Amino acid sequence: MILSGALTAVGAVLSIVPFVALRNLAAIWLEESDAQGLAARPWTWAVVAVGSLFVAQLLYLTGLGVTHLAEARLRHHLRVRVVEALSRLPLGRVAAIPHGTIRKMVCDDTTAIHTLVAHMPGDTTNAVVMALAGTAYLLWTDWALTLALLGVWLLALAAVMPAMRGLSGITDRFGKAQTDLAAATVEMIEGIKEVKGFQATDLSRTRFNAARRHFSDISYEWVTSSGRPMSLMAAVLRPATVFATVAPLSVLFVWQGWIQLSATLPFFLVALGLPEGMVTFINLMQHAYESRMAAQDTAELLSQAPMPEGGFDADDGPAPGRVEVDDVTFSYEPGSPVLKGVSLTAEPGTVTALVGPSGGGKSTLARLIARFYDVDAGAVRVSGVDVREATFPWLFSRVAIVLQDVALSHDTVHDNIALGRPGATREQVEAAARAACVHERITRLPHGYDTVLGEAGGFLSGGERQRVTLARAYLQDAPVLVLDEATAQADPASERDIHLALSRLTAGRTVIVIAHRLSTVRDADQILVVDDGRIVERGRHEELLAADGRYAAMWRSQDLGPASPGPAPASGSPAPASSGSPAPASASAPASAPVTAPARPRPTRPDTAPQED
Repeated sequence: MILSGALTAVGAVLSIVPFVALRNLAAIWLEESDAQGLAARPWTWAVVAVGSLFVAQLLYLTGLGVTHLAEARLRHHLRVRVVEALSRLPLGRVAAIPHGTIRKMVCDDTTAIHTLVAHMPGDTTNAVVMALAGTAYLLWTDWALTLALLGVWLLALAAVMPAMRGLSGITDRFGKAQTDLAAATVEMIEGIKEVKGFQATDLSRTRFNAARRHFSDISYEWVTSSGRPMSLMAAVLRPATVFATVAPLSVLFVWQGWIQLSATLPFFLVALGLPEGMVTFINLMQHAYESRMAAQDTAELLSQAPMPEGGFDADDGPAPGRVEVDDVTFSYEPGSPVLKGVSLTAEPGTVTALVGPSGGGKSTLARLIARFYDVDAGAVRVSGVDVREATFPWLFSRVAIVLQDVALSHDTVHDNIALGRPGATREQVEAAARAACVHERITRLPHGYDTVLGEAGGFLSGGERQRVTLARAYLQDAPVLVLDEATAQADPASERDIHLALSRLTAGRTVIVIAHRLSTVRDADQILVVDDGRIVERGRHEELLAADGRYAAMWRSQDLGPASPGPAPASGSPAPASSGSPAPASASAPASAPVTAPARPRPTRPDTAPQED
């Protein structure tokens, strides 16, 4: 930016030289008395005029080129910093930020620095130095006429300036309304299915409608408040208005004999451009204000304290695969705890099921294990290590989480599966896809594993997308697996494949599964009933039915049979779809098949394709 200012400043001074040369050529042509020493050099002045104009433009463009390259690099650097800052914030804090606001932070706010970095140093310096150099040259040419012109212009500006007051407040409100509209737009697009499904296509029942109306009102107010004074300022400083002040004063000075005719030429050439530089400066100041607002938002985000990272990454930990939740209390908002003194232990190679009514805290508890948030009190340990004391790479390599809301990026199928293990080979990725029962579907895509999801032909159903995330978890090969309603959105056919994939994925791992259909977790090693932030019941399926408590009531409400303990099915055997209806012996397992399978040694890496069960 300093280099750009220096280059454009020199260019601004050189840009006055052609006017000096033209004035001398006019004096030679009019054979005025002060042109006697210039008569022999008319072509020299012509060359000087053309050469200085070329060099001035070259310096100006070079100065802007330097800052444009710097701004492009800075924008990329800022976007990386913003994304990194978002990734290191607690998920709860990020989840509270509307997606439109995040988009504005990453895209719009970083783009808004363009004027501040790319144009302010060069254009502002060029406008200011050119105005100063031009004024100095006019004063040297005829100080009296210059002072007379400046006096007229200052009087005109003094009459316009009061109309410019109070613009900062409306500009702040305009920026906020713009952010709110972006957030509401993204929110509406993400929920467009619900909008159409509930006959709200007129937008009258969405936040977007209110944000749009508010933005329209603020836009009109902003244009009215700023447009009128800016238009008046531009009218006063436009070349035609300036010419209307230069012409009569020049005629007066020539008629009185106070100035030679050729000396008026710089005033008709240079003076007309001086106010234009001021208009450029004012416009840049307005853009700079918007850039400063965006820079403040970016700086505020980057200054937020990230989630602290521990230093443990030595080995598998003192208790590999064990998950311990020790007297944990957690709240999203101060004073409103979601979990209240929750404790549990999940041993390696076992399945722990979390069941209970919606809003009881099951998903929150699962996310605390992956340290999406930090607990308010108590501790969460993975492999015997407090998650707050471990490095993020160590923790994320020990815990794989599969959510019911599938998240796939606009990238190739291969890269989506290899998200948790970027260096995986194609053979390893394909082996994971086979284990997840999705390999055959991927091979039918236009470019197979190189198909970009979301582009032509690269569309998968909900169940297929879920199986891609299971392949991702399989390839990650973490000893702890958290499943949050992994089959909630699958159709019966897809659910059968998902259950088969889960049986392979869960083998030998510590599995914590959240389920609403109790038939899918009846063979779990322990079932925890979570309600109102507490574990109100725990035990195996038969024990909980015998207790005839909350779990038994939930079992009856799902029409799964009488709430009385029966003979325990063998571990990994399919659960009946309903009481007294045995599972069919065919390969087509029922949709309610449990996600567990007989424990077997956990493979180190899915380097080869697994055999069919």
